[in-house]
Amino acid sequence: MAERLVADLAPFDEDNTRQLRGFPPEVTGGVDGRVPMPSARLLVITIKPDGVFLERFASDGEFAGDTWHRSVEEAKQQAGSEYGLRLGDWRIVPPDVEDPVRFGLGEL
Repeated sequence: MAERLVADLAPFDEDNTRQLRGFPPEVTGGVDGRVPMPSARLLVITIKPDGVFLERFASDGEFAGDTWHRSVEEAKQQAGSEYGLRLGDWRIVPPDVEDPVRFGLGEL
């Protein structure tokens, strides 16, 4: 199983960091059909053979975007630059935990 880390994000009145679903206007003939994904409340870093993934999840566990990185340190730096003081401490997800999101949200 891949190594995983989780970190909570403190609630914030105005979320300036939102992932978008869809293609940017540069590739759709000027039409911006992107829609905002939910606000992130939990971050998960997963180390896989093809890279390190920083995934974002809403407070209800809904997927809220992801980014690919070359290293855990790079993923943590990305999280820090996006969320700043909202970012909590990184915790290791035990290997026997199947669902890192439920673990991170305190549901296990």
